Amino acid sequence: MHLKGHWLKDAGFETGFTFTVKILNGCLVLIPDSEDTRAIKQQNQQQQAQLSFLKLRLQALVIE
Repeated sequence: MHLKGHWLKDAGFETGFTFTVKILNGCLVLIPDSEDTRAIKQQNQQQQAQLSFLKLRLQALVIE
């Protein structure tokens, strides 16, 4: 989910920060991620990109 707008900064969210979205009583609640959570999410994105590359490479090898 990507959110934009000055209201985010006014609410204390810095540009580029990640957050977790929870639903509470029918409302979306944004919770800023800790440094550890951001690092884990970034590592996960990198691993997903590597996995996608390896899948494409494997498909290319099977086709040859």
